Amino acid sequence: WPQKMYDGSTRTFECYVREDTVAVIPFLDPDTLLLTHQEQPHLSEPFWDIPGGRVDPGESLEEAALRELREETRFKPKKFQLWELHNHRTMARFSEGLYVATDFIPDETAATDLAGERIRLVEMKWPDVIDLCFKQKLRRRDAMLAILGMHYDPATRERLQSFLNS
Repeated sequence: WPQKMYDGSTRTFECYVREDTVAVIPFLDPDTLLLTHQEQPHLSEPFWDIPGGRVDPGESLEEAALRELREETRFKPKKFQLWELHNHRTMARFSEGLYVATDFIPDETAATDLAGERIRLVEMKWPDVIDLCFKQKLRRRDAMLAILGMHYDPATRERLQSFLNS
């Protein structure tokens, strides 16, 4: 797009518009998260992550988050809430929804399309998750920052406790 500059000149700028993404921080209990340890064909090393992925055409962020959670874990939550929404409007334009979930029930009927990834579910205690975040070992930076906020920021910790205990 043409952009008028402060000196009166005009320059052409461009951006990339991509699919929105979602992720879910799944709490098995207040002290335990369900993480994924994944391998993907295009990556040389496995990585730690939380369930998530792209929003399909016609899907809302919430629908996509629930679908990704079911596909990657075969669980559906009884309690589920949007935690943060980031609308990226810089060179890459997309929205990124981060959810929290707890009180899971098995969903063996969940469709799984994991041909492009190997996922192993790992129950991890809160102090070990915090350690992963400090070492920047989770794939999603937004999730790492959110988790560290849940641990260290009193207001955010209170918000999380309210969600987990409601």
